Amino acid sequence: MNIHDIGTVWNNAFRHIFNCCWHESVKPLQYFCQSLPLSYLIDERRLMFFRKLLAHDDIVIRTLVALPAVYYGYIGLCSKYDIKDPLSSRTYIKSHVFKAFCASVF
Repeated sequence: MNIHDIGTVWNNAFRHIFNCCWHESVKPLQYFCQSLPLSYLIDERRLMFFRKLLAHDDIVIRTLVALPAVYYGYIGLCSKYDIKDPLSSRTYIKSHVFKAFCASVF
C-alpha cells in the first residue's frame, strides 16, 4: 500500500461515518471536523520531526540533518506551506498546514 491508497481509505472512512456519496469530496467534512487529509497530516508530522531534529542537543544529529539532501527537502516542505523559519513553533507549523488545507477546500 502507498500513501494514496491509505488516503483513500481515510477519505472513505469519512464518507462512511457521515453517510456521504462515494463520488463527493470529503474535504468540506474534514474542514468542519478540523481534521486534515492524510497527505497533510504526513507533511505536518514530517515538519515537526525535522524541526525537532534541527533543535536537538546532539551535534551529530544536527549535522546529519544539515546535510544538503535532507535539509533542502525540509526547506522545500517549509516553502510548500509558506513557513519562513525552519525552527518555527509547533503551533505556527500546524496553523500554516491547516491554512494551506483551507485554501484547497475553498
